[in-house]
Amino acid sequence: MRKFTRMMIAAGALVMSAGAIAANAPEPVWLPATAAARFQNASAIVEGASGSNVKSTLYVFMDPNCIYCHLVWKALQPYETVGLQVHWIPMGFLKADSAGKAAALLEAKDGAALLRELETHYSVKDESGGIAPLAHVPAADQNKLDNNIKLFQDLGFDGTPTLVYQGSGGRWANVSGLPQLSQLPGILNLPAQPITDPDLQKYR
Repeated sequence: MRKFTRMMIAAGALVMSAGAIAANAPEPVWLPATAAARFQNASAIVEGASGSNVKSTLYVFMDPNCIYCHLVWKALQPYETVGLQVHWIPMGFLKADSAGKAAALLEAKDGAALLRELETHYSVKDESGGIAPLAHVPAADQNKLDNNIKLFQDLGFDGTPTLVYQGSGGRWANVSGLPQLSQLPGILNLPAQPITDPDLQKYR
């Protein structure tokens, strides 16, 4: 997980520095019922199942350069084929080009396709998402990113990725960081799927 350790307001934008911590998700934290409408209406890139094929819905707060977000994306791909829909809620804080990449995702005619390009060309060595950032972030997109960060903070989240899912009794919960692969079926309420990606085996 990428954890916020310092934040400041500069030139009208929220700037955060981050440090890596262990990637094991803790016990879920239950959210108030009023929170659902806010993250369900957040600016996001929707990926995975659609229409009547949707069996489970997940919301993920992410940064385009976050390596643990990248690993979560890889871990969720098999579940998307069996009914998972993911709403990726972008923020831009980890690196100087994070906001430009996040804005590019929001501006894309096919955001899911550009997200796939970002992840399939992700540089693990550089911890950098594999798309070009916008040279200038339009004001409308900056407003969306700022709103996503404000929502992230308002809900008490402190690191990326943060996964928001519907748990027992219809209550919404969140976990921060990359869950162990064995936790995913319970989080997603879907049958366990084989995950053979070598980058994920140590997270079983």
